[in-house]
Amino acid sequence: MRIIHFLLRRALLPERGNLTTFALWISVLGVALGIAQLMLVLSVMSGFQGMLQKNYTRISSEIVVIPALDERRDPRVTEKLMELPQVRATTPFYFGQGMVLKEGVGGVTLEGIEFSSSKSVVPWEEIWVEPPLLGKQETLRNWIWIGVQLARKLNIKLGDKVRVLIAEGSRKRIIPFFVTAITKFGIYEHDLRYARIDLNVLLQLFSREGFEPMHKLALNPGYDIPQTMEVVEHKMGEDFVVKSWREINQNIFLAVQHQKLVLFIVLEIIVALAAINVVNLLLISTQNRRRDVAILRAMGMRFSQVVWFFVAKGSAIGMLGVGVGIAMGLVLCKAVEYFQPEILSEAIYNVTHLPLKVNPSEVAMVAVVAFVLCVLFSVLPALKAAWQRPVQALRYE
Repeated sequence: MRIIHFLLRRALLPERGNLTTFALWISVLGVALGIAQLMLVLSVMSGFQGMLQKNYTRISSEIVVIPALDERRDPRVTEKLMELPQVRATTPFYFGQGMVLKEGVGGVTLEGIEFSSSKSVVPWEEIWVEPPLLGKQETLRNWIWIGVQLARKLNIKLGDKVRVLIAEGSRKRIIPFFVTAITKFGIYEHDLRYARIDLNVLLQLFSREGFEPMHKLALNPGYDIPQTMEVVEHKMGEDFVVKSWREINQNIFLAVQHQKLVLFIVLEIIVALAAINVVNLLLISTQNRRRDVAILRAMGMRFSQVVWFFVAKGSAIGMLGVGVGIAMGLVLCKAVEYFQPEILSEAIYNVTHLPLKVNPSEVAMVAVVAFVLCVLFSVLPALKAAWQRPVQALRYE
């Protein structure tokens, strides 16, 4: 192996540069650029996944317990849920449809919440753009929290009086509400289409008084959601359906995962194209060094050693490309995160800045795939050089 180490050092770090050496470092740079751009794209997609997970967890909580049938309200439901060691807090809620009227009309889903218990499940301090007005929240019965995008659309401000249209068959009612808070969950459509009111008021408006509402659960740290769902299902029986936040928003997360997979495959092809340069480089190297290889073979260098030399050269290029590419990718991600222009439309992407998250496992996967491609592409030139007979190579020297 000493001879292979010596030849590699001469090939990668020659005393005097030549065209082959320049082509070698161009190959390294090509692999590095492919890895850097793949890291940037995967970091953006992982950032979007993390952002969506955080926001949708705040919207629907980690686990939701839904009555399977129209059951009469049972005060023991909350007690039974709180008996589980996995459950940190629970709060009831329910949905209804309505329209908010002010300077225009906005169709909304009204979510009825129990303010006192919801504070233990939903981090309202992070969601309120303008927190509830002190005094009014406790004294008013018909209070409403408006999403920030709906507030912008209808020019609604904190403390304004709005009208809510409720339709039940042919019967329509308009009820006045006072805006006591503005909320922002970070999902554009949700902030445009949802509003919160008192749970008892909503149940009364939609003639659901006395019926069991749905329940949001917040888990204690260290407990796994799938396992907790099984425990809750066993505890509550067949009268309730248990859903996780991922199941409720399944289509959105599947779409993001599929996009991420497709982008990975497409950009990995670009990395593969950069790795193909290794084939061209090693073919040139085998042609330029056929005399040296022939002499070494004539002196007793084995077939396997010739193959290992050229494979090791391709592997070294791959390792250099991977190392430089990871460093460039990390710098590129930091630069984009710090200097990025505000070019994203919140109505389309839910954010105005690219959320970046460098996932070590994804970086490792990209590095391994790129390295394996460089090694595989170096096998053909290695075999071509090893199969060359010394007599034919030295015939015209």
